Amino acid sequence: MAVNCGHTGQPADRIQAVGLELVKIILFTLPYVITSSATNLEDRVTQVLEMTDIVASTPHTQETLVDPYPTDDVEQKPMACVNVLSILQKQLQNEASNGWPLSCIPRVYKPDVAIVDDETNGDADPKTAQKHAFPSIVVPEKVNPGPRALFPELYFSLFADQEVESVPPTSDIASSLIRDAVVDTINILDYNRNVAAKFLIELDCYWAPDTFVKRSTAFDKLKDIPEGKPRWKPEDVVVDAVFSQIMQLPKPERKLVYYHSLITEACKFAPAAIAPSLGRAIRFLFKGAETMDMELVYRYMDWFAHHLSNFDFRWKWTEW
Repeated sequence: MAVNCGHTGQPADRIQAVGLELVKIILFTLPYVITSSATNLEDRVTQVLEMTDIVASTPHTQETLVDPYPTDDVEQKPMACVNVLSILQKQLQNEASNGWPLSCIPRVYKPDVAIVDDETNGDADPKTAQKHAFPSIVVPEKVNPGPRALFPELYFSLFADQEVESVPPTSDIASSLIRDAVVDTINILDYNRNVAAKFLIELDCYWAPDTFVKRSTAFDKLKDIPEGKPRWKPEDVVVDAVFSQIMQLPKPERKLVYYHSLITEACKFAPAAIAPSLGRAIRFLFKGAETMDMELVYRYMDWFAHHLSNFDFRWKWTEW
């Protein structure tokens, strides 16, 4: 993919970073294209995946700079933080081989009841319904990369790929799609933490039915859920996404205090749901602090102190 950054003398790695960002945007768009009302797009999407494979599958030279756990001993890492681009490419290839189920995305264009045609006073055929032209999207030839440094994004998670799947596993396309939507909600609504927290608490309302378990479901009860039924906790997905932003290297998208206050507001809105997930997140981070990047250790300490100060320093101090 050739990218013109619009600036002369731009370093090659800067141009490469912009190109990778464009590829990531394309890959995140493909699931929504497939699940739209348009038809016969599978072959074209497969062609796109073939073109992006060499880009997405090639390890980035700067991944080690943003690895939350910078150790060569893989066994000591609490989790393997893999490039989001390579994860997304594999997930899309897996969906393509399975016929594009994309079960987490609701099909809003498929009505649950018959569409009534007022003129004929009967059921209308969706295939013959009126269609509206959608304006074409023109991608500019010159892309301004902006002043912000571009680094590869690694998939940081507190709960992914564990014995009990309380969040989508990294092998499932839902892990990327839901995380992307939640992170966008968090960072776009930074001007109002209360509204952002409310949207996060109601996360399960915006995805396909049976994507998540009922809110406030105890973690211990997930093991009793029959195979094939949803086990993903919306609270775990939310906490996972917020901490992925707090722990983003080299620096987060927004000020750290915003993410701190977002967790505080979420706890106030739904304490019974968020508090248990937050407790397990704290234990996970504390357990992996020894191998964590020092900058992230300080961020963890600052957040924990800030969080406790908002709740009268109430904690199970005897246990700790």
